[in-house]
Amino acid sequence: MKLMKIFALCLAALTMWSCHGDEPEPTPEGGGKLAAPAGLEIVDGSLGTDRASVSWGAVANAVGYKYKVLASGTLVTSGETTATQLDITGLEKKTEYGVQVMAVAEAPYENSLWSSLFVFTTRLRDGSESGPSVVVAQDGTGDFQRVQDALNSIPANNATPYIIHIKEGTYKEKLLIGKGKDNVILVGDGAEKTILSWDDCQGTYNGADSSLPETQRRSYTLRVESERVQIHDLTIENTHQNNTGSGDQAMAVEVKYGKVSFFDCRITGYQDTFLGRDDSARIYLKGCFVEGNVDFIYGASVMVFDHCQIHANREQTPITAPSTAAAAPYGIVFFDCEVTHDEVGFNGQKVNNIYLGRAWQNGSKSVWIRCKMPKALHADGWMENMNSSVVEEKKIFAEWGCTYEGADASARKNGGRVLTDDEAATYTLANIFADVENLTEFTTKYGVEL
Repeated sequence: MKLMKIFALCLAALTMWSCHGDEPEPTPEGGGKLAAPAGLEIVDGSLGTDRASVSWGAVANAVGYKYKVLASGTLVTSGETTATQLDITGLEKKTEYGVQVMAVAEAPYENSLWSSLFVFTTRLRDGSESGPSVVVAQDGTGDFQRVQDALNSIPANNATPYIIHIKEGTYKEKLLIGKGKDNVILVGDGAEKTILSWDDCQGTYNGADSSLPETQRRSYTLRVESERVQIHDLTIENTHQNNTGSGDQAMAVEVKYGKVSFFDCRITGYQDTFLGRDDSARIYLKGCFVEGNVDFIYGASVMVFDHCQIHANREQTPITAPSTAAAAPYGIVFFDCEVTHDEVGFNGQKVNNIYLGRAWQNGSKSVWIRCKMPKALHADGWMENMNSSVVEEKKIFAEWGCTYEGADASARKNGGRVLTDDEAATYTLANIFADVENLTEFTTKYGVEL
């Protein structure tokens, strides 16, 4: 009988545990569960090959924090701290880690639940302040043999310059610097030595499949969607020639978002070589060679070409096709550039007539300041608008202080004119890029020791 009573009591206890074991203890009077920590992020400048510091927002009424660090779902380390920052060392390079934090309470409160998992990836190499983070080399002596693999290695939440040195060679790849891959510097061994090459045009490769993401349907060789990108000392080319009569948009560079600078680069193609797609993008080129035909510098972005060579490779070329936002005071601006052209275009026709541009849409703006113009520049200067969506009263097609081998700017048509001295005085980098923080950094080539 005693055994039966003991068995009954145990069964009752087991039933009570199974029915109620998952229920929380009653909350003390005036207490409650603390909020889970939020706002986890990498502390600026702390991410390295074997270390990282993660911070989070303080939780009201917390007396400390538990933490755990995981890799591939496996616990690496755990512990407690009274700070709102965790300094982690002894990590493996090029490895993804996750961090979770729990706020610790004293009565009448309860501990919080764990925070959401915060994920980061350690660097491949630290390097000096001016040295490369990773190296791309076709012969296998670097960290990668493909450029896109190096771009994929850019850590999430990157806050310090991530320098990718691309050694001499021709890399035939379709390249994307995706959204969130910020603070990137691509450095070649010279524009004649490091060449990023593709031969796509709109409608070929994946272009015909409208179900694919936009980034897989564009004709670019390099597309940029991130903030604070510099590109130095290399060539970006699209080798597709526009001689088939249709489907020939063939971009070498497409800037979708962000603030992007090019220094001492060659950017070459045929139709639609360089696109500044979004009106929020800010683009600066210094000492670059840009080549193409048929609207080969175009789009809605605010762009400055500073001491560049602008080269046409086909007869009847309009250089620019801006689609500047109507409210924007500046669009595509050229400072101290030289316009050149092939004597005979790639299609066998002699180049006798080129144009500074034609309005694409919106409040198109293309302005040339102190530029050297060739004899082949047509006296009209500008072509007719491409369509009726152009806001004529907001369009600015203008020149100032330029020199001419042939006809000067006195007989321009289709809205072209000469700026007044007062108008020209407003064309400064500070005015054009008024919404760019750290303008000097944006327009100055970052010093890299290779």
